[in-house]
Formats: sequence, structure tokens, C-alpha cells
Amino acid sequence: MPSTVREVKWGQDNPIENAPVLGAEELHALDERKKALDKLLSQEGKAKYKIEILFKHTRVVHGLSAGTVSIWESGAKLHGGGDTKAYWCPGKELKRNDCTGIIPDASNGYGHLVCPKCQVLWKGEEVIGEIFYRLPARKWAEVLLRHYVHLDHNADIYCKYPKEDLRIASSLEQAKQHMGEKLSKARASRQMYIYPLAHIIKDTSAGADLLERFHAFLTA
Repeated sequence: MPSTVREVKWGQDNPIENAPVLGAEELHALDERKKALDKLLSQEGKAKYKIEILFKHTRVVHGLSAGTVSIWESGAKLHGGGDTKAYWCPGKELKRNDCTGIIPDASNGYGHLVCPKCQVLWKGEEVIGEIFYRLPARKWAEVLLRHYVHLDHNADIYCKYPKEDLRIASSLEQAKQHMGEKLSKARASRQMYIYPLAHIIKDTSAGADLLERFHAFLTA
């Protein structure tokens, strides 16, 4: 089982015990916000989500590579902002229910996060922001396919990895006070590859096997 990294700290100063009980009206409002965003994205022909894989600088084609997977909502927000983080419902992992649904930004408006699938109110530190894996390339392709299907085949794929170790660069900054030069250089060296939804649809419409396409993308 992959380990989880719980990145956000929503609601620490606002305990779950003090959260309001969401009634039918509040749940309906959340659902309407989600539908409005879905409609906007559909009209603009954009993917609803972005799957981001961030590999360590030690990524290899043959052998095991470590990295994290995170989910982001498209930047085409109703308020014109950038990408926003989405989270996995922790219901199944915490044995509260069998839910592994996606919690979007539209479900975060009460100081806590409401899963639209199981409608459970979660603390910020309970939801799953990233999932860590250490796998060979073929298994990474299977992981990517599983998340892509989980998002209803509606996501762009982003693959990132730095050529230099960011932790080492950060340590050098602290030790020698290079005024951000080494850390900026390490961040600038980060490579990024994108497999947009439009290309995925085009490839699979032409008969390409999706798992093989993801494998080729990750090993390019």
C-alpha cells in the first residue's frame, strides 16, 4: 500500500467539533458550484483536472523511481484564479467508509472539507494531498492509468522532475548564504512534460492502448 503525505493544515484553529452540520441547502449549494465549474470547463474544452507526478532527481527509466502523485483542478476557475489543489477522501483509509472520492475546491468553504461522494465532513489534516510511490516505470504507468480512470478520463497529465536535488541546494543556501542562487538554479533545472487530454483522446481514438501510451510518456 502506498504511504500518504498529508500536506494541508486546514481548520486547525477551527476544530471539527465546532463545524456546522451541513443541511440540504448547504449541500445543494456545494453541488451547484461544482456543476457550474463543470459547465465552464466543458464550454472551454479544457480538462477538469491535472494529474501531477513529481519525481525525485534520481528518476531512472530502468529500476525503481520515487515520486508523488497529486491532483489539481484546472485553472479555469469561476473567479479567474489559478490551479487549485484537490484531495482524496480518506474514508477508506481511515476505515470510516469505503470512499476514495475526490474532494474539489468547491467543497471547501466552511473551514473544513466535505467529500461530495460520501458527504462526510473531514478535518484538513485527514484528507490526502499526495500519495508517495517507489516503483518501476511499468508500475508507474499502471498507477497513472488508475488515477486517470478515477477522474473519469478527464485530466491532463503533468510529469516533473528536477535535475538537481532541491534539498541539497536548500542546505547549501543555508550554509553559504548564496542569496537564493543555488536554489533558484535547481528549481529552474526542473524538467516538465505534459500529456494534455486532447492528445490522449486523439491517441486512443486512433486505437492506441492507453497503458502503453502512459508508459511511453513516462519513459520519454
